Amino acid sequence: MISRLLNTITSGLSVMRSNGRLLFIACLLFVFPVIFLLLAEHFFDAAYTNVQTAERKQVGTLHDVLTTVVETGAFEQADFATFTTRQLADDADLKEIRLLERTPEGLRIIWSADQSAIGSIEEDTTGYDLAPQNGQTFIFEEIIAGSRLWQAVRVVNAEAGQQYYIYSQHSLAATDELMIDRKNDAYWGLGIVFLFLIALAYWLNRQTEWAARYKKQTALLAERDLFTNMIAHEFRTPLTAIKGYASLLGDSETLKVNERQHLEKITLSTERLLDLVNDFLEVARIQSGKMQLTKEPLDVQSVCAEVVAALTPIASEKNLVLTVAELSAPVMLETDHQRFYQVLQNLVSNSIKYTKSGAVEVVVEETPLQVSVRIKDTGMGISAEDQQKLFAPFARVGGVESTGVTGTGLGMWITKQYVELLGGTIAVESIKNVGTHVVLSFSKRHR
Repeated sequence: MISRLLNTITSGLSVMRSNGRLLFIACLLFVFPVIFLLLAEHFFDAAYTNVQTAERKQVGTLHDVLTTVVETGAFEQADFATFTTRQLADDADLKEIRLLERTPEGLRIIWSADQSAIGSIEEDTTGYDLAPQNGQTFIFEEIIAGSRLWQAVRVVNAEAGQQYYIYSQHSLAATDELMIDRKNDAYWGLGIVFLFLIALAYWLNRQTEWAARYKKQTALLAERDLFTNMIAHEFRTPLTAIKGYASLLGDSETLKVNERQHLEKITLSTERLLDLVNDFLEVARIQSGKMQLTKEPLDVQSVCAEVVAALTPIASEKNLVLTVAELSAPVMLETDHQRFYQVLQNLVSNSIKYTKSGAVEVVVEETPLQVSVRIKDTGMGISAEDQQKLFAPFARVGGVESTGVTGTGLGMWITKQYVELLGGTIAVESIKNVGTHVVLSFSKRHR
């Protein structure tokens, strides 16, 4: 019996050694679950450590805010009480906040959620005496009824020489209970993971060939993009030189009329080629997914005013009125200034291009949920059919050719990509031969 079992095991191992896929599946079905069990405890230990680190940072952040309030003297106003009361209401783990002042009689409580404690002298000062004087938060832990309780103290030295103590109490019972629940769920889910690994092994076996094809195709696409970018860069250098030399020739006073006309055509063609190359490079930068955004709070109304000021000379050449509607208060939005400016510049510039007479107006609108920017013009308008393809690459909507306006057909596509990168949406409202409204909308939910 034992000999037969050993022969069966030996035969099975021999088959698996000759078949790499069977060996891989065996690892998935048996070795990985064992490793999971061994590492689970280690992972949960690390999770406990990380959670505790995050909790300490949260306590430190709370004390940083309170320290700023105390140092500025705002604790003497109702704002301090409002802030601390809100924190106690919003954070279930935060049980108590006190602000104490050192006096000759001892530590006097000058603020507490318990109004009856205000003005009294703190009797137990053990934790306060242990707190360092370097502005760091000191946390000492207690175990009460099997639950962790943190008591945090920070010393604040005011400019007038007065010494204050910020005290907060945090219960970690809910966090500990949650971690235990997660640990139990992980072990209960091991059986499901085991079944999933069986399906995964089968799926991986079927996907091997497709993965190889995908890798090959990705390499080909990468080579194509690299070649395209290289060509675009190489084009831009001589085109810039041509444009520069054409500008120098334009300054000459010896050119004849027909020669100056030819020079103007050269300059115009060079500028169009440069615009095309720059658009190609911008498309490549967007498609690569490597574009970096630096979001910061900015006044939308102010940025719109900057764009209008920059494009007013161009509008004046066409006798157009370019304005931005005034607001009584700033409209703030957290976004990337450079890209947001570029989006507005592209849209306002387009409105100027396709408006023969009348006006172009930029209007900023704000609601509790979002910020909108509406660019309104009295131009040629866009038909309902053309609106469907307005944001497609290389799209040239009907009637544009007859206006004599040049372009690459990439501007609106690039603009839409920028808007989506900034977390917004873009929409068009237009009536043929009446005018167009382009509406940018950005949610304020992240604020």
